Amino acid sequence: MLGQVCEKLCLSHPPFPLSASRQLLTWCQYRYYYRCVSSQAYGYTNVITGRQRSSSTRGSLLQSATVRAHSTERAHKWEIPQGYATQIKIYHPLVKEQVPLVLLQEKLAHWYACGPTVYDSPHIGHASSYVRLDIIRRIMSSVFGIDTTLVMGVTDIDDKIIQKSNQTGQNMAEITQLYESEFFASLAKLKVTPPSITVRVTDHVSHIIDFIRQIEQKGYTYRTADGSLYFDVNKYGHYGAFINMQIHMSPETDTDKRAPQDFALWKAVKPGEPFWDSPWGKGRPGWHIECSAMASHVFGSNFDIHSGGEDLTFPHHENELAQSCAYHGNTQWVNYWLHTGHLFLSGQTDKMSKSLKNVISVSELLQDYTPNHFRMLCLLNNYKNRIEFSAERMQKAVSLVATLNSIISRCDFYVKGQVDCGDIPEAQVYEKLQSTRQTVEAAYADDFNTPRALAHIMRLVKFMNQLLEEVTHTQTISARSPAPVAAVGAYIGRVMNQLGLDFQQRKVEDDSEQPLQFYSAVETLVSTRWKIREFARDKQFVLRTAGEVGVPEDQAARLMKKLYSPLWNITDGIREDIRHSAHVEIRDGASGSTWTVVDSKKKSPVTDSSIEATAPHLNVSQVEDSNNSPGERKFKTPS
Repeated sequence: MLGQVCEKLCLSHPPFPLSASRQLLTWCQYRYYYRCVSSQAYGYTNVITGRQRSSSTRGSLLQSATVRAHSTERAHKWEIPQGYATQIKIYHPLVKEQVPLVLLQEKLAHWYACGPTVYDSPHIGHASSYVRLDIIRRIMSSVFGIDTTLVMGVTDIDDKIIQKSNQTGQNMAEITQLYESEFFASLAKLKVTPPSITVRVTDHVSHIIDFIRQIEQKGYTYRTADGSLYFDVNKYGHYGAFINMQIHMSPETDTDKRAPQDFALWKAVKPGEPFWDSPWGKGRPGWHIECSAMASHVFGSNFDIHSGGEDLTFPHHENELAQSCAYHGNTQWVNYWLHTGHLFLSGQTDKMSKSLKNVISVSELLQDYTPNHFRMLCLLNNYKNRIEFSAERMQKAVSLVATLNSIISRCDFYVKGQVDCGDIPEAQVYEKLQSTRQTVEAAYADDFNTPRALAHIMRLVKFMNQLLEEVTHTQTISARSPAPVAAVGAYIGRVMNQLGLDFQQRKVEDDSEQPLQFYSAVETLVSTRWKIREFARDKQFVLRTAGEVGVPEDQAARLMKKLYSPLWNITDGIREDIRHSAHVEIRDGASGSTWTVVDSKKKSPVTDSSIEATAPHLNVSQVEDSNNSPGERKFKTPS
């Protein structure tokens, strides 16, 4: 009954006064109040107004325009920043729409990323977030020419770290150094670009204390009985930027709070915990204040991008925004927020979490898959969406990586004269390549839509695979057109490398001596094997020889089978032995043998129809799933 009264009160009088709600509502009713008020919090109007500067500057300096909230004076407003326009539109969680990305500096983005709490080994749930943000960072740099100064905050003092120290008897510094090193080593294995600057909480406690002191001087704090210092959300008056978030209140630690949404800036020391001296007594920083102080120390009162997983949206980023705006005296500390979707295991709904014991470590992942495979899984999903991790979905990623590898190789073979195919319509190839360039870049500009970009690339792959079909002995070999084919191969390879997929291993032109020796040895073996096969199936040679010695033709055929059967067995044995010992896969065609260095971790190829069922937005039913595409390096030995 009380809930119904609260509902009517909230809906008929937005915003419902928080001071009265504290007296009226219990914890559960307060949650309902928050949803009611926040659901009305934002309108989105008048995205860009004002004039642009002259075209002599590469970026367009925009005059400020305001996206204003309606219905409640509590709500924040979001303003398009004054700065330099880009081609990119980005989803903004405060207005629930895409907005133009405008940077404070031309061709430079200041970006703060919430980093790890270093108390245990990283798992693929963590990794998926950082890989997806790395993809965005790479697109900004390689496609749109935007450099990024990325600062990553590392939490090296936390309840979980203290608990780990108590359980193991290890020094906390040893724990945090060990797992921080493991975290960055894991990201390096996954080809994630390292941050420009790494900041750690324990290195910035003095800055955090100064940050808290200034918030206190502005009257936004209160002390609790245990000596902790809290941020007074009601006094601040502009809380609730990220809507539809669940309020968290821990009954064990929050009993002295004035309101459920208030949060600790400084935690009073407890027995056995590390501490620092402060104006409020011995203690340590609260979780949320750490990122605010460190990001502000590097970037000041306003910067471009703040990122983290979707689980950080509330309360972490909500609280960061409130206390930072209170400190700086502004309403827009961060111009854009990026939140990545969770990764969860197939059949589960919860995110991957150590506390739920449903984790797969990065090292465990790399026992079965390569960094390319995992990155492809991330590319198949929009960065905001959740990722389901399963063997089936990973097989789709493996197959797409193989298909892309194959087309780059096939283009290379054609240019080198190692593929015989029909006529190449040069004008049509160039037209298809140009349209793909445009649609891929448009997809990137549309909130970094990598699934759509991949769909366009895979259409180009299918188109080229059809053109590069190998001729049989009955077909006429047409005139060669290496230039457009080389252009397509170079473009696809460049795009994949821009996204962080490492296809460089497929190139023979390596600076080191070993790959060249390996190539030469395998090439010789495959060529010799092909000659043996050609000899073993040369019926005319057998018939001529039999005729010369007076052996009837029917007996000659039986003799050929008997004599040459061991040769066929030997060539089959070579194919199997080299596959298992050197991960080289040999495939025999009508005019020669091709060989491929296969990934020892690859899974079995899957059909296009199964890929389409998992990722229909890719339109990959149009993609040819070549049987000659399982690995990293492919060459052809002509007959």
